[in-house]
Amino acid sequence: MDNTSIKKRFLLYLIFIISLSIFYLYYKHDVGTDTSISEWLINYQGGFTRRGLGGEINIFFAKIFSIPLRDSIFFIQAINNSIYIILLYFYVKDLKFSIIQIFALFSPLFLLYPLAELEALGRKEVLIFLFFISTLFFSGKKFRPAILNFIIFIFFPVLCLIWEQIILFAPFFAVILINKNKLFSFSDVLTKLPIIFFPSIFVIIIIFLFPLSKQGHTEMCSFLTNQFEERCYMSADLLIKNTIYFDTFYIHKEVNFFPEYFRYIMIFLIGFFPLHLSLFKSHFILKENFVTKYFSPLSLFICLYIPILLLFAFGHDWGRWMNITYSLSILLYLYFLKEKVISTNFDNYSILKIFSKKKFLFFLVFYLFAFFWSPKTLITGDIATNTLYKILYNSSKIIFGFEGFRILQDNPIIQFHKEFIE
Repeated sequence: MDNTSIKKRFLLYLIFIISLSIFYLYYKHDVGTDTSISEWLINYQGGFTRRGLGGEINIFFAKIFSIPLRDSIFFIQAINNSIYIILLYFYVKDLKFSIIQIFALFSPLFLLYPLAELEALGRKEVLIFLFFISTLFFSGKKFRPAILNFIIFIFFPVLCLIWEQIILFAPFFAVILINKNKLFSFSDVLTKLPIIFFPSIFVIIIIFLFPLSKQGHTEMCSFLTNQFEERCYMSADLLIKNTIYFDTFYIHKEVNFFPEYFRYIMIFLIGFFPLHLSLFKSHFILKENFVTKYFSPLSLFICLYIPILLLFAFGHDWGRWMNITYSLSILLYLYFLKEKVISTNFDNYSILKIFSKKKFLFFLVFYLFAFFWSPKTLITGDIATNTLYKILYNSSKIIFGFEGFRILQDNPIIQFHKEFIE
């Protein structure tokens, strides 16, 4: 498969992702129990609180344009998601990919995941993806390091005010800063990076020291009710119940090694396998900074995962954490490729020769890996199957207004379809 055909297929794939994302965001933005809406309702009307800036932005646009608050949230979700995917295309369109890298690009933990698990579609992590890929553009050789430093210095703390958990992903941004600024020694890293991240650290400390009171939460919810006829539910309701003081460790009392922990170990190993294989077959070309001098590509990424373990320790949404971790990882890998920081050698790799000769085998394995499975949002959720089929099937049900396509209701095949596929 030549690179031109890959780019065309990837472009069609991204158009498919954007179109269905907007469709589903609109479809569910009026649903009164949708989690992706609830977290955008959090605001400062009861006092300062974590995650409140996103709600204030939505309230501002709702008032300026005299539109319902949920419409304002929908437009911001759709615009952010679309811009992110468009930027992704322009960032990768000139890269050439091997078969293994194609598998990594189409991992079910990446772009397809929010459509497979609609609870994740429109959540605040899209701002992390959008901001990260924007920093990748400003990390190019034509931009001075000071520009990138200034962008992260100013805007990273703003994102902390919208979703404070982004701080756990700061090491991904730190790698970009180290490479762009050519910080060679550990002392360089220790003196330069804290300055750039100082506003972000300050914001996180403020968030930690000044939580929202119960009275403030009541006032926030009353404002939503009085001004927009909205209620606090899900993320907005849990704002002061599940705090940032590591008081949600109780979730692990509900799970066991088999099947929950084992399931996610396998999700990590399989979903990340093409990316990790690509990293394993790669090496840094120049030892011109602290990262490329002291780490191999794979060991670097393993180190980047360590802070994120806090999310898995104190949060339910393990599927989302996998999606966020993988998305930033593949974007960072694409950055290394585009900036020619790493070199990948797949020469004489036997599996590539097999796939190149047996196209049917390639497409079968590719479909089963990329489009046949996906993790659920919660740690207790089972693996979802027939992912792409379900997305198309459920979309057609909504678009054409039918409940399901079944004949011969008592037929065993139809019963199997109803129970296991739908």
